[in-house]
Amino acid sequence: MEGDSQMCRNCKRSVASAHLALHEAHCLLFLVLCPECKEAVPQEKMDEHCRGGHQQVGCAMCQQSLPKHSLEVHEATECQERPVECKFCELAVRLSKVELHEHHCGQQTKLCPGCGQLFMLHVLAKHRDVCRGEQARLQEGQRIPAPESNICCDYCNQMIPGNKYIDHLEKCLWLASSKGKQVRSSS
Repeated sequence: MEGDSQMCRNCKRSVASAHLALHEAHCLLFLVLCPECKEAVPQEKMDEHCRGGHQQVGCAMCQQSLPKHSLEVHEATECQERPVECKFCELAVRLSKVELHEHHCGQQTKLCPGCGQLFMLHVLAKHRDVCRGEQARLQEGQRIPAPESNICCDYCNQMIPGNKYIDHLEKCLWLASSKGKQVRSSS
């Protein structure tokens, strides 16, 4: 049977059953299992393996101390301070901060090139899929109604429908500036 295999008692690797006896004889003579990392290492290289592979090093990104042989995997997949790309602005951001960054970054608005409506970045990708499908069915020059999304005004803290936000902002800024003039003139 070709698929039949067993585990070597020394190196813990899976070996074809037909070759197990020969493998174990060779393995027991020449290899030892590292007590720290459980890797099969040639007997004469065990001291070197322990000095080089198990030497403690610090991660340059998070300063965590770990065995040298684990550093590459840690930096590539485990480190919470490793750089990852923001899905909105494509900047490199630490993994530990990317959720907060993307929350704020996704609140920025951008015009949809298909319909000219303003959308928050976290909604724009989904809208573009709908907009492209609608645009293909409509004649050129017609606007596509934007799905209702609300934006919080920084000046009055009211939730404003996304398609009316620019008009509201102009009025809100005008009111805020005229109130500022009244307050200054009465003092």
